[in-house]
Amino acid sequence: MAAARIPVTLISGFLGAGKTTLVNHLLGERTRERIGVIVNEFGEVGVDGELILADENPLIEITNGCVCCTVRKDLSVAVNAMLDPSGDRLDRLIIETSGLADPAPVLQTFLADPDMLRRAELESVITLVDAKHVSRHLDDPIVREQIAFADVIVLNKVDAVDREVLDGVSQDVRKLNPTAAVVETNHSKVASSKLLGTRRFSLPNTLALEPGLLDGDEHVHQHDDTIQSFCLAADAPLDGTRFNRWINRVVQASGNSIMRTKGVLALQGEARRYHFHSVHMLLDCTPGSRWNSGERRHSKLVFIGRSLDFETLRKEFLDCVASPLPSLI
Repeated sequence: MAAARIPVTLISGFLGAGKTTLVNHLLGERTRERIGVIVNEFGEVGVDGELILADENPLIEITNGCVCCTVRKDLSVAVNAMLDPSGDRLDRLIIETSGLADPAPVLQTFLADPDMLRRAELESVITLVDAKHVSRHLDDPIVREQIAFADVIVLNKVDAVDREVLDGVSQDVRKLNPTAAVVETNHSKVASSKLLGTRRFSLPNTLALEPGLLDGDEHVHQHDDTIQSFCLAADAPLDGTRFNRWINRVVQASGNSIMRTKGVLALQGEARRYHFHSVHMLLDCTPGSRWNSGERRHSKLVFIGRSLDFETLRKEFLDCVASPLPSLI
């Protein structure tokens, strides 16, 4: 008898919506399952592999492009590696796409590969929506596609807006997708039973949105060339006070241009690494796991946005280093 197909959950959503936080939450609730995670980042240098708390679960990080276009073949390779029958069998697979990824070509990657379909089953597409910031991005075709292709919409950060604004966001989302289940939450905390274990993906509904998805021709997707991504990095601890003063000054001056910032920080005098996130002018920095004895303590900070002055940001970031740099990345 053929083995049961492995359920696959696709997690989508625009920059900073809370996708990585949701993945960590689901992994924390499903500790008895072996869950493979594939995470995709837009920039050349990735940090999500360090931000995801995969523990013993297998993790593959795909960088330097979106899985919907430039590194699409890398997604196929990663999925097949996760599903390799010679390895330990997974209970499920979670794919977190880049915040700039169009879901349609990612779905086509599965639907056009018969061998993959024999081993994996698309269970659902989950799209996170940032209740505070989505309104300024609703004209972006990527945001609209991400919402339209969802089987479940997680309306996140609802505590950041009042009820009137939230009702307006809900109405805008419903206009783009009247059939998806909608869950309201904060900090991406949704019971895993509401998101995993129920097959919601519908091929007829997907083909109604994208009739040519199974025609064999690759779905063509173009990114907004005005969006930049770059990484700042250092091999020495940062002075926490100087960093905090600097990053607040940066978002006050350029918050509208900075769509997303995320990273892992080594702060002087701190035994734990810190996970840094920002969306436009909202900042969050929380402690993570302890640095291991002898582990190289490093900081990496990825910026995604428009019209950003990389050289100035790099110089100011390195000015936050607490001691002379033995080496720079």
